Parts: sequence; C-alpha cells; structure tokens
Amino acid sequence: MWMKQHWICYLIGVFCWLDKATIGAILDSRCYLEGGGSAESFLATEDLAVGSIIGKLRINGDPNAETGDISLSLREKVAPVEILAGSKDLALSVELDKEGVRGPSSIYVNVICIRRHSTDPSFVIPVNVRVTDVNDNAPQWIGTPYTLTLSEVTVPGTRILQGARAEDADQPGPFSTVEYQVLPGPYAEFVQFLNPLEGTLVLKKALDYEQLQNFTVKLRAQDQGTPARHSDTLLRVVITDADDQNPKFQRESYSAELPNDGRPGELRMRPEPLKAVDQDEGICAPIQYTIVQSQDAKYFRIHPHNGQITLLTPIGYGEIAHGATLVVKATQIDNPDRYALTTVQLTRPGSHSDLSTLSFVQKRFVMRIREDTAVGNRILALPTNKPGKHLKYTIADPVNSQFFSVGSLGELVLAKPLDYEKMTKHEFQVQATDGMTNSTAELTLEVIDVNDWEPRFRETHYEFMVPKSSLQSRTDTFEGVLIGKVEAADGDRNDKLELSLRGQHAGLFEIDATGNIYMRPEQLQGLNESTVHLIAIATDTGVPPRSTSVPVSVTMEGLTLAQSGWNSNMLGMFGMIVGLFLMIIVALSCYIVRSKKQGKSSASALGIGRNRVHSQAHSSVSSANLVTHEKLAGNGNGASVTSGGVSVLHMKHGGNITMANPMNNGLHHVASGASSSMALGSSAALLERERERERERQRESYAATVRSIVSRASANGQLYEEDEIEHDSLQTSTTTPENNNRKVAAPGATALGGGVTTITTSSSANAGGQSNLLSATDAMGSSENNLTVYF
Repeated sequence: MWMKQHWICYLIGVFCWLDKATIGAILDSRCYLEGGGSAESFLATEDLAVGSIIGKLRINGDPNAETGDISLSLREKVAPVEILAGSKDLALSVELDKEGVRGPSSIYVNVICIRRHSTDPSFVIPVNVRVTDVNDNAPQWIGTPYTLTLSEVTVPGTRILQGARAEDADQPGPFSTVEYQVLPGPYAEFVQFLNPLEGTLVLKKALDYEQLQNFTVKLRAQDQGTPARHSDTLLRVVITDADDQNPKFQRESYSAELPNDGRPGELRMRPEPLKAVDQDEGICAPIQYTIVQSQDAKYFRIHPHNGQITLLTPIGYGEIAHGATLVVKATQIDNPDRYALTTVQLTRPGSHSDLSTLSFVQKRFVMRIREDTAVGNRILALPTNKPGKHLKYTIADPVNSQFFSVGSLGELVLAKPLDYEKMTKHEFQVQATDGMTNSTAELTLEVIDVNDWEPRFRETHYEFMVPKSSLQSRTDTFEGVLIGKVEAADGDRNDKLELSLRGQHAGLFEIDATGNIYMRPEQLQGLNESTVHLIAIATDTGVPPRSTSVPVSVTMEGLTLAQSGWNSNMLGMFGMIVGLFLMIIVALSCYIVRSKKQGKSSASALGIGRNRVHSQAHSSVSSANLVTHEKLAGNGNGASVTSGGVSVLHMKHGGNITMANPMNNGLHHVASGASSSMALGSSAALLERERERERERQRESYAATVRSIVSRASANGQLYEEDEIEHDSLQTSTTTPENNNRKVAAPGATALGGGVTTITTSSSANAGGQSNLLSATDAMGSSENNLTVYF
C-alpha cells in the first residue's frame, strides 16, 4: 500500500513539472506577429524615395543589438528592401515603378526571426509590399507629327483625321484616360476634335487656297490625374487648289487700230498684249481664246493659245468706218465652264468715234451660267463703242437687279447666288449712258442646273409590319405583297430618283419608282429571321449623281408561326409513315403466328401428335413417290406393308392394332401373328377375290393419304432431326450398302422382298381375328402412336 501511494505522488510530480514547462513555452511569444497572423503586408507608392521607411514589422520581441531578445534578418541576399539595424523598420533600397520599367512593381521577401538565448528554431515571416500607382507618366502621341493634305473645296464637318491617339503608361484608370484638344492659337478655328475622348479631327471652317496655302495647329493629349500630365504635338495642313475660280484677263478691256490700208495682218493691242490666266494658282489650267460671234467677228481671227488677233480679209475704208468691238472669251481647256470675257475696241486712224452716239456692240447678249457661280464673279462683258469710258449702267428690272450689277466699264457681276430650282432663266435689259446719249441691250442668262442637292427621305428610319394574314394568303402565289412605302425627294428640279434596296435579304423584296416595297412570299421558306433589315438607297440622275440611304426594318408577324406549322406538318407526315410501318409489322407478325397455329392445328387434326417425320440427307426420293404400291403380308407377330419407295413407316400399338387409311374407306389390314394368317387361309375363294379387288382400291387411296401427310409435314416445318428419333419399340430396318433394294427386318417384323417402303405394325399380344381398319383412324392421332418416315 505504501508503495502504491509513493508511485502516485511521483506521477503527480512529473505531471506538474511538464505543465510548468508547457506554460513557460507558451508564454514565450517572441517572433510571433502581434495580433496573430502568419505574414506581414505593406503598401507603398511607386514614387516613394529610396531610403524611406515602408513600415514597421509587427513582431514580438526586441531586436536591439545589445539588450534585445530577438534577431531580425532577410533571407534574400539581394532584396529591394532592408531592415534597419537594431529596429523593426523596413526601408526601401531601390526605386519602385508600378509599370515595372524603372523598378519592381511588387516586393516579396522573407524575414528570419531568431530567439536569443534559446535553442528554438528560427521563424520565417513572409513580407509582401504592394506598390500603388501614381500619375507619373504623361500621355505620348503615336506617329507624330501629323501632316494632312486637304482640297480647298473640302466641306466643313468632314472628318479629316482619324486614328490620332496618345498612350499613357499608367495603370488603367483616370491616370491613363486621355483627353484631346486643339490649343488656342492661329488657325485653331479651322479644326476641332469630334469627341474629347476620341482622336478624330473634323474641319470646322471652309478653306481657300487663294488666301491660305497651309497652316499649323497644336494638339494636346492630357490625362485625368491630379495634377494632370500632358504632351503636345503639331498638325500641319497643306491646302491644295481646286478649280473654283474663273480665268481672269490682266486688263478689263483692250484697244487696237485697224491698218490704214485695210490689209490683213496682226493687230497691235494696247496697253499690252491680250492675256488671261487661271486664278486657281495651284492648278493654273491652260487657256484657250476665242472671239464671240458678232457681226464684225467674221473679219478677224484670234490665236487660240497666245490671244493674238489678226485681220483676215482686206477691208475698205467704208467698212467698219466707225470701228468695231470684239468680245474675246478665255476658257479653261480642262473645264469649259470656267471662262472670262473682255472687249477689244477696234478703231480707224483719224476717226472720231468718241463723238459718235453711244451704242452697245450688239443689241442682244445670250449666255449660260452655272448656278453654283460664286457671288462677285464677272460673268459677262457688255462692250460699247466707247471702250475705256466710265459709263453709267442701269438694270431696270427690280428682281434681276438683286442678282446682277454692272460696273462702270460694262462688266456684269453676280450679286446674289443663283438657284436653278427657283429660276431657270434671267431676262432683263441694261441701259448705258455717257451723259449725252443712251443705249439699251437685252440680256438672256440661262442658268445651268448643278446637282447641289442630295436626295432626302421623309423619315430617318422606316419600320413595317407584315401581318400574319398576308403571309398565309399569298404564300402559294407569285403576287407581291405590299408592305409599305418610302418617300424620297430631290431638291434639284430636273433630277429623277432611282430607288433600290440593299441588304442580305434584299432579294426577297422589290421597290418601284414610287417607293412602294413589295415582298415575294414564295421565297420566304429559306428565311430564318422574323425581322429583316434593309437599306433603301435613293440616287438622283444629276451629274455627278448623289445618293442617300435610310434603314428599313420589316417584321413578319406570321413567319415564325408559318415555319413552325410547316415543321409540324412534316413531323405529322413522318409520324404517319412510322405508324403505317408499325401497322405493317404487326400485321405480318399476326399473319406469321396465325400461320404457325394453323400448321400445328392441321398436324394435330391429321393425327401426327407425337409422330415424327425424319429426313435423311442421303435419300433422293421425293414425298410424291413415298408410296407407289402396297402389299399386305402376315408373318409371325407382325404385319408389314411394303411399297416401292425408299422409306419405311413403322407403327406400333399397345394392344390389338387395327389400321385403316385416313379416308376411312373400311379396308382392314390386320397383322396379328400366326393366328390371323390361319384365319385368312380358311376363307372362301370367292371372298378372297372380292377382297383383293376392294384391297386394290383402298391401297390407291391409302397411298394418296400418306403422300398428303408427308407433304404437309414438309411444308409446315414438322420434319425433325435425326437425333429426335426415339427408340420406342420401333422395328429397325437396315440397308446394306451392297444392295440398296434389300431390306432386313428385325425380329417381330416381316420384310417383303423388292420393296423400298415398309409399314410395319407390331403388337405386344396377338390380335384375335380381323380388325376393322376404320377403327384405326382415331387411334393414329393418339399419344401412343409413333409414325416415322425415313427419306
């Protein structure tokens, strides 16, 4: 008992010691993270200066080199951070960069903490420093500087530059979102950005090559940081000249003197040779000179390239006595619609034409003018017989005076834009006066139509709904279904519109000249969409042609239903075919089963029962020759009937056997051993002859019955294999290969020579007297009878 208490006290002491040691170990929290955890994380901006403190490690213990109880160090030999000696401060030693170009974009290091004055293993504390992005990158333009070449006829609002862009290397967000703008300055009013966030420039103001050949603007790309960073680039625009100016003569009028003797020759122009130039300096098209037809123009010729006027035929002093005025036309070779006019006043030496009555060179002026002729252009010269004189011209018509004005030298100037759609012809009179005399000329100006209007649709978007009834009623016809109408018009007077449809399914529709849209229902079977999107295009017949388009949506309400009905019909037809096929299969199955049942019933009715029909492969005798003749014989215990075939038919009965043919003709074949033979021998001769005749008739009927039985058994598949022959007291018949026609009968059977078919009936007891063969017919179908046919 004392020993037991001693051991208990000992164990209690050991447990107390272990408990104190465990508590002491648990209380030592050095190298653990304050507040728990297994890793330390810090955030640092990418612009943090090298040497800055990222953060303080939250590790329990004092790392002081002299008085501390822990030691801290980094596992990595080369690290972007360092631990300041004797402290828990983590300092940056390399430059940071969120984009990873100038420095690391993140920091991952391991801090090793060792407990001093202890054998405990060291602790490894993972430290992760995440670098945050700052707006330290400015957007940078791609593919600058930009240079554009624009025609002076570029329409304001045209997109002249697409794809101008600047990229910001900062992380996705406001620091990398770029906005574009055109900086204020000279020519900044000519261009602007379509959207501040998209680098697409559009032309804001019309250009004029004659006034400005090129200009440069400054573009800025700026991010959305605070403060924002930006970069600038230059856009240089080169303007090309367009044929928008008429040629111009260097002088408004010229003069020349006719030769005194009137001989043909070149005329000397004053004050300088006649010359015209194209005002489109960038094009500078070559000029061709002609003389406008007049009464006096037949005497003169002008060189088409240099403008030299020559007198063609001699003139007398009486001809052109008061001088003449020629109208010279300078036309651009590449554009006949651009031309200029001037006058050449021809005088004779010593004439006093200045004192003559004022008159126009011709009383009627006719010309054609384009409706897009710029305001301020000289369109016609009205020469008089007093060139160079400052005359006063007046247009009496108040309407035409708004469109035209006449200068002091007789030049007709356009004062208001023309419009062919409002007025196709201007007819008016111009009156000139020199203060003493007056003169009047009639002017007819035909306005040439210019295709300056684009076709316009009434709606910006057309939507049509085709009802279900329209689709169902017209599906089988080729008549188009009217689904709607689009309306378009052209501001040009003589222009006609041509309407067309474009789109993936445009072939299903037609549009006529009035805008009616028709659908072709017969072609909708291949359409898998209930809503069709088209583009209607209207093109005018002007020169050059102009066109415009509008979207058209056609929703066919009954198309989905029609397609689903079509699918249902097809599915129904398929189901009917499958059902008919199943009915045929069922009918065939019933017919086969019924045929088998009928075959079995026939076999049972014929008394086959357990009778077996065996076919031997080596037999070549048909069932039709199964029985050709029979002979009745009595021999001992058995009776056998032998025919000329190659088959043997054995029958046995458990008692007295009487066998008759199936036709129930009453013929008795009795085989009852020796007693039956003795009874027959004692019969009268008369009866024997009568029986022989009757027997002959019954034999023929019996042979036909056997043939019928064998034929039905073969047709109904009732023939059995050889292995099914049961040895149930059947008489065995063997045929030797040496003599096929020889039959050897087993004991209890009588074999008749010369026969190839034997029917043997044996009984286990002798039959007393003759048996009626008709009574054997019923017994043949019993379960005890065995009928075997060997082929």
